[in-house]
This record gives sequence, C-alpha cells and structure tokens, in this order.
Amino acid sequence: MFVIMPVLKELSKKYGFKIIIPVNDHEPKHVHVFKGDNDFAKIEIETLKITRFYLKKNEIKQAVDIIRENQEYLIQQWNEITRRTK
Repeated sequence: MFVIMPVLKELSKKYGFKIIIPVNDHEPKHVHVFKGDNDFAKIEIETLKITRFYLKKNEIKQAVDIIRENQEYLIQQWNEITRRTK
C-alpha cells in the first residue's frame, strides 16, 4: 500500500528535520520526524509522548522541542491533512 506523506516544508527547512504528517493517518494526532533517510521518531503532538524513535538522544530532545514550540500549528496541519481524505 502506498501512503502519501506530505512534508511540512517550512518547519523542515527551519529545523533540519523532515517533519511529516501522513495522509489517512490515525489518532492520536502525531508527526513523524526524520533525520536522514532511516532515523526517525513518532511523537504525539498534544502530549509530546514519544511512541517510537530511532534518533540519537540529543536529536529526540530537539524533535520534542520542535513539536512543543509548534504545537498549535501542527494540530491545525494534522486536522487539515487528515480531513482531506475523509
């Protein structure tokens, strides 16, 4: 199955991580944060809970900080992206 994964380009460019909200994704609201091709974390937007990660300790801290600083925007984007497919 092919999954479309829109990249939030402005945040990705600003922070040096690739921040993605897959289309047709499930609750709870979360993002996938990539550093490089294979290293990533899955972080819930509202609770900042890390549900999966393959990043270095300092990178996971940075990723959580990015989500915290941009929570309102990310919630809005998550609702918009996932609503398009319902």
